[in-house]
Amino acid sequence: MQYIVIIGAFQAVVALWLLQFKERKSVSNYLFIFLLSAIAVHLTIKFVIFNFILDESIRQQMNTFIGVCYGPLIYLYTLSKTKREFSVACKWFIFIPLFVLMIAYFTISCVFVILNHVDQRLLDVYNNFSLYLIFAINLYYPLKSILMVRKTKIEKAEYDVITRISYCILFMEFGVILSKTMLYIYPEEAQIINLSIRATAYFLLLVICLLIVRKSLKTEHVAIQQTDSNEAEQLFVNHSFSNNDIILNTVDYEIKFSELWQKMDQSVRQKQLYRDCDLNLDQLALKTEINKYQISEMLNAYKHKPFYRYINEYRIEYFKNIVDKAIEKGENINFLSFAYEAGFKSKSSFNRYFKEIIGKTPSEYYKSLVSENKQHSGFEISA
Repeated sequence: MQYIVIIGAFQAVVALWLLQFKERKSVSNYLFIFLLSAIAVHLTIKFVIFNFILDESIRQQMNTFIGVCYGPLIYLYTLSKTKREFSVACKWFIFIPLFVLMIAYFTISCVFVILNHVDQRLLDVYNNFSLYLIFAINLYYPLKSILMVRKTKIEKAEYDVITRISYCILFMEFGVILSKTMLYIYPEEAQIINLSIRATAYFLLLVICLLIVRKSLKTEHVAIQQTDSNEAEQLFVNHSFSNNDIILNTVDYEIKFSELWQKMDQSVRQKQLYRDCDLNLDQLALKTEINKYQISEMLNAYKHKPFYRYINEYRIEYFKNIVDKAIEKGENINFLSFAYEAGFKSKSSFNRYFKEIIGKTPSEYYKSLVSENKQHSGFEISA
C-alpha cells in the first residue's frame, strides 16, 4: 500500500505544479489547487505514518482529518461553474468540520506523544466520530454536486470532471459501508479488510488527480484550437472583403446584427463577463443566450475582430481604468494583479495583447500616464 500512497502523493504534486504554472487565476482553478494540495498532504501524512510510526493501532485505525474537505471542495467547484457571481467566502461554514477534526487530530496526536503510548478508548472515540462525520459530508456534497450539474447546462468537460470526481468520492465512502459489513462477517480478517479498503481509497485519490490533469490539459487544448479557429476565420473574412465577387459583401450586416450586437455587447459590459479568465465562445453564448455561431459571425463579419481580441479590448480598458484610479489615489500599482483582476490568465498573454491593442507595453503606458499627469499639474501651478 505504501507504493500506492507515494505514487498518489507524487501524482498530486505533479498535477498541482501543472495547474499552478498554467497561471489560471479563476476561483474554480484555485479550488482545484486546494483539492490537489489536500490530496498531496493526505497521502504524504499516510506515507510517513506507514513507514515511521511503529504502533499498529495508529497505522491501521487513525483517520486523517483532511478527507473531510474533499466533498465540500468539489461542491464549491460546482457552484463556481453553475452560479454567476459566486463567492467562496459566502460558503465559509462548510469548512467548519475540517477545522474541528484538525484540532481533534493534532490534540490526540500530542496526547499520545506526551503519554508515550496510545489510549485505545480515546483513539476509538476519535475514529468513530471522524468516520461518521467524513462519511456524511463526503456523501452529501458529491451527491448535491451531481444533481446540480444535471439541472444546469454547463460545458461537457466541466460536467464530466465534476461527476467523475464526485463518483470517486462516493465510492470511497461506500467503501466504509463495505468495510464495516465485511468486518462484521469476518472479524478475524480485520487487517486484510482495512488494508484493502484503504488501498482502494488511495487509488481513487490518484484517479482524482489524473481527472484534474486531464481536464486542465483538455481545456487548454480547446482554448488553443478556438484561438486558432478565430484567427483563421478572421483571415478568411478579411480576404473575403478584399474580393468584390464574394457574397458577404452583399449582406447588410447593420440591419441583420445591429440589435443583437447591442444586446450582447451591453451584457458583456454591464455584467463584466470579460473578467472571467475562462470565458470562451460557448460560455458567452450561454450567458448571453445568443447562438454561438451568430456571435462568431457578428464578431468576424460585422465587427471584423476575432473573439479574443474583442474580449481582451474590454479587459485592457478595465485595466486602464483601475490604473488611473490607483494613480489618482496615490496607491501602489501591481500590473500583474490588476491584469488578473481584469480577466487575463497569464502575464504573457496580458503583455502581448496590451502591446498589440495599445501600441505600448504596460510599463511604457504607465510612464506616459505619469508624465502626462505631471505636465498637467505643472500647467495648473503655472497658470
